[in-house]
Amino acid sequence: MMIKIFFKYSLLMFVLFYSNIAMSNNEIYFVDMKFIMNNSLAGKSIIKQLNKKNESSQKKFKDKEKKLKDEEKKIISQKNVLNENEYLLKAQSFKKKVDDYKLSRNKMINEAQKNLTDSLSSILAEYAKKNSVAYIIPKENIIIGRAELDVTNAILEILNSKIKNIEL
Repeated sequence: MMIKIFFKYSLLMFVLFYSNIAMSNNEIYFVDMKFIMNNSLAGKSIIKQLNKKNESSQKKFKDKEKKLKDEEKKIISQKNVLNENEYLLKAQSFKKKVDDYKLSRNKMINEAQKNLTDSLSSILAEYAKKNSVAYIIPKENIIIGRAELDVTNAILEILNSKIKNIEL
C-alpha cells in the first residue's frame, strides 16, 4: 500500500518536473543599462544639456548654498538666545529649505533619465516581441552569463536609430 502511494507521487512529480524542463527552452537575455544611458545618442545629448545647464546655473546654486550656510550659522548662534520651541521651528524651516534645494537640483536629472528609460522600455518590448525573447533583464543583476545573451549593442543601435536627442 505504501509503495503504491510512493510510486504515484513519484510519477506525478516526474511528470510535473519533466514538463517544466521541456518548457524551459526560453533564453533570458540581458542588457547593460548604464552603457546605453552613457553611450546612446539620446543619453549623450542629455549629459551635454545637463552640463550646459549645470554650468549656467552653477553660480545661482552656489549663491543659494552660501545663503543657506549663512542662515544655518545664524540659527546655530541663536540657539542659546531662543527658547527651545523657536529654535526647533527655525531648524525645521531651514531643513525644509535645504531639502527643497536638493530636490530642485535633482528634479531636472530625474526627468531626463525617466524620458530615456521610458523610450528604452518601449524599444526593449518591441525587440523582445520581434525576436521572441521571454525576458530581458539588466546586466547589473547578472552574476555570470554567456556573452551571446548580451543584447546591449543591438538595443543601442535601435535606440540610436529611433531617438537622437531628448530635450530637457
